[in-house]
Amino acid sequence: MALIDFLLNQQCTVTPWVRLANGEDIYAEPQERACRIQADRRLDHTYVNPSGALDQAPANNTKMFCRGDFIPTRSIVECDGQRYIVVKCYAARGFEQSHWEVLLQ
Repeated sequence: MALIDFLLNQQCTVTPWVRLANGEDIYAEPQERACRIQADRRLDHTYVNPSGALDQAPANNTKMFCRGDFIPTRSIVECDGQRYIVVKCYAARGFEQSHWEVLLQ
C-alpha cells in the first residue's frame, strides 16, 4: 500500500461528466472513492480601492486528492454534505505513486 493511501481518509461520491447533449449534461454512474478534501482559505488578491481601504477577495482553493480514473471537468463531487463541481483534474506525483489533484468549485 502506498503512503498516499493512508492520507485518503474521507469518502466521496464522484459523478463523472460524459458529454453535453441537447443542452443538457449527461453523467455516468456515480462512483465511491477514497479521497481527501482540503479547503484552503488563502486570498486570491488584495488591493487598495480608491477610498484607500484594503479590499481582499478570497480564492476558491478547494482541492481534492484521490486515486482511480481521471475525473473530467464539470463532474460532480459530493462529500460530507457538500456538493462541488470539478474545475480541473491533473496527475500529481508524490509518495512513490501518482494520484489525482482535483480543483473544485
